[in-house]
Amino acid sequence: MRQSSAARPPSPSLADVADDLVLLARLHDAEPELAVLELLRQRPIAECLALLLSSPAAVTGLQMIDAFLAAMPEPVDTRMRDELAADFAALYLTCSKRVSPTESFWLTEDHLERQEPMFEVRRWYAHHGLMAGDWRKRADDHLVLELEFVAALLRDGGAVALRDAARFMDQHLLAWAPEFFAAVAARADTGFYAGLAHLTGAHLEAARNLLQAVTGEARTTSTSLPRAAGQDSGAAPAFVPGHAPGW
Repeated sequence: MRQSSAARPPSPSLADVADDLVLLARLHDAEPELAVLELLRQRPIAECLALLLSSPAAVTGLQMIDAFLAAMPEPVDTRMRDELAADFAALYLTCSKRVSPTESFWLTEDHLERQEPMFEVRRWYAHHGLMAGDWRKRADDHLVLELEFVAALLRDGGAVALRDAARFMDQHLLAWAPEFFAAVAARADTGFYAGLAHLTGAHLEAARNLLQAVTGEARTTSTSLPRAAGQDSGAAPAFVPGHAPGW
């Protein structure tokens, strides 16, 4: 399934792309409620995204999600949600399939959690006056939080924020997430999460390309994680209590 160019502007704003990232983060955050599944069946996710995605990975992801939703009974029953909940737990919570949605797992030799990559990411957040919630419950380098951080920088829209969004993606999010998405796509039991992995990876590639076009910040790769964009500012980072981070 491909998005129709007539359905939305051909050149989305960075704020619109930020909304895309928040939507994708929510789908990676927990198994979807029955009402969300029903809404996605009525309005395909392709129509909810501002970026026009036509890469093979994006098309595959959209087709897999659409096929999964089309096969659901009407109305959606709890059996379908239980199937998604089990798949979500195996992929995002228990590490039973040897995948984890955190940067440290992928960038440390022994696949350990809450290692130096997490502290590097934390310094990036603090540099922009932000902080995640309780790291004991969800590590700072969790996929959901990194997606939301990039979204916050895109919404800021300033030259420094957009430059840092590009650099953060290169040095952190895109340094590990593609490997995570590939593993999820190969090991997921449901087409929903396999498709979501394909789709999110494709969206991040497109978002990074858009950032390069807007900022001129060329894509870089690194075998080691440099320090964050700057030292802590000294001001207390913004924080909103609760499950979500402070942005």
